[in-house]
Amino acid sequence: MRALERLGHQIMGVNTVQPWRKAKWLQRQIQRRIHRGSVVDAINEAVLSAARQLRPDLVWADKQEFLRIETLGELRKLGARLVSFTPDPYFYLSWKRTPLMDAAISEFDVLVYCKSYEKADYEALNQQTIYMPLGYCDETHRPLPSSDPQWTCEVGFLGGWEPRREHYLHEVAAIGADLKIWGGYWDFLKDGHRSLRLSIIMKQLAGQDKFQIHADPVLSPCLQGGEVYGDDYARALSGAGIGLGFLRKVCPDQHTTRTFEIPACGSMLLADRTEEHQEFFEEGKEAEFFGEEAELKEKVRFYTANGSARAQIAEAGRQRCERDGYAYLERMRNALNQIEI
Repeated sequence: MRALERLGHQIMGVNTVQPWRKAKWLQRQIQRRIHRGSVVDAINEAVLSAARQLRPDLVWADKQEFLRIETLGELRKLGARLVSFTPDPYFYLSWKRTPLMDAAISEFDVLVYCKSYEKADYEALNQQTIYMPLGYCDETHRPLPSSDPQWTCEVGFLGGWEPRREHYLHEVAAIGADLKIWGGYWDFLKDGHRSLRLSIIMKQLAGQDKFQIHADPVLSPCLQGGEVYGDDYARALSGAGIGLGFLRKVCPDQHTTRTFEIPACGSMLLADRTEEHQEFFEEGKEAEFFGEEAELKEKVRFYTANGSARAQIAEAGRQRCERDGYAYLERMRNALNQIEI
C-alpha cells in the first residue's frame, strides 16, 4: 500500500482483519469454518463502501480469502480492474484456501503470484498472470543498529517453528554460537508443555515430518519471544551478524521475504541453497548458502570467526538489493506496468 502511494496513486485502504478482531472468539471460529456470517458480511460491505466512495480504477485484493463473487461483480460494475495478490502458496497448501476464494479467484482480471511452482495452477484459470517475487520494504527493512544488547547476536533467526528448523537451530546453538530466535510456536522448548491446540497447529506446520513436544535446554535460552514487527524487526535483523534464511519443508519454496529483508537490513544472509536464491545473490560474494547440516555449521563457524569477510558479504548483499530493485516499490512498479488500466 505504501509502495502504491509512493508511486503517486491515490489509495484507500480497507482493513479486512479488523472485523475479525472485533468479533468474539466463538464467532471467529465458526465463521472461518462455514465462510459466512456477520464478519464475512462486514468485510464485503467495507470493500464495496470504499469502492463506491473512491470509484477506483483498480482494486488490489491483498491475500483476501473471504470476498464473494457478488462483491467482485459489483466492483467491476464500478469500473475497477480486479487484481488478486497473495504472498503465500495458495494451491499447494489446502489449509491456505477457502471455498469463497476458490469460487472467486477466476473472477479476478489479474492474478499476481509469488510462488514459481504454482505458475501452471494460476495459468489454468485463463486470466492474466504476473509472477512477482517477494521483496522487502525499504522504509522498514534497512540497517537499524541498536545499542540495546537484546537485539545483538552472532546468529539470528526470525520465523516460526518447524521440525527441520528446530533441529538445525539446535545444532547451531550446540556449537557455541550466540544465537537468538524470534517467532511463533517455539515456547514449548522451555518446559515441554503440550496442549491439544498446540499439537494440532504443530502437525499442520510439520507436514509429513515427525516431531516431538519436549524441552530443549540447549535451544531454550536462545528464545527471545514471539513475532516482532516494524523497527523492532529491523533491529533484530540488523543486530545479527548472520541472518538465517530457512525455507519451509511443507512447501517447495525457493525464496521467502527474509531472503531480501536480511541483506536489506545489513546482515549476512545464510540460507538454503536453491536456484532462485542463487539467481538473486551471488554465492560467496553477496550471500552464503548451505545444502546440509554439516555445511551450515561449517559456515556459521567460519563467519562468526571472520567478521571482516562476513561484513563484506553483508554489504554486497545490501547493495544488490538496491541495485536490482528487490524493494516492493520496484516490484509494484513492474507489476503495474503489466496491468492494463
